[in-house]
Amino acid sequence: MKHIDLIIPTRNRWEKLQRCLRSIPGELPQIGLNIIIICDGDRATCQKLIEQNDTRIKRVIFVRDHSGSVYCRNLVTQCAEDAVLYATDDIEFKPGAIEAAAEAMHKHFPDDDGVIGFNQIDGHGFSKSGVALVGQKFLRRYPNRKLFYPEYFHFSCQEIERLGNHLGKIHLEEKAKLVHYHPSFNHNEVDSTHKDARIRRRADLDISLPRKRKHEIWGAK
Repeated sequence: MKHIDLIIPTRNRWEKLQRCLRSIPGELPQIGLNIIIICDGDRATCQKLIEQNDTRIKRVIFVRDHSGSVYCRNLVTQCAEDAVLYATDDIEFKPGAIEAAAEAMHKHFPDDDGVIGFNQIDGHGFSKSGVALVGQKFLRRYPNRKLFYPEYFHFSCQEIERLGNHLGKIHLEEKAKLVHYHPSFNHNEVDSTHKDARIRRRADLDISLPRKRKHEIWGAK
């Protein structure tokens, strides 16, 4: 693993996005870090990012129609040449978190065939794959390197955890800490983007639950 593409989809959350960006280190020891932001039907944020000209951000992608985080993330993962770290715009990485995840990848999956989950220290239940670093060899398991099952809109990380568990290739790194300001537990964080996601959650569950009952896992042969 020589560099990481850090993927952040965003929609109408400028202040939250800035909070997240402030928590990302400018560089990592011996590893390149490319921040890629996908503005999901959000032209205003795209324009602000261009004007901000943050040199740490490698690319700003504008998706014309509101297409969901799954579509946005897959746009990047299918083109990634090395590791990817997918995140959300309402988190804050603790100091040393990304470095710890990178070290854990080298330690547990030196061939980059694995997933490193981040430790969400906000006290609420979370998936090991809610925010995760994925090695390129693991990513190549997926059709066209689309890491997320394309039929989902937002809620898709659970299948990465299931595949990682099935293959014995997922590790939750305790030192890779972050805070997730989830609106369900931080009511002052509720916004239109969160409300829209809640509406779409039902449709994603209608896809997820039958797949789980059938033991279908995206990326498994």
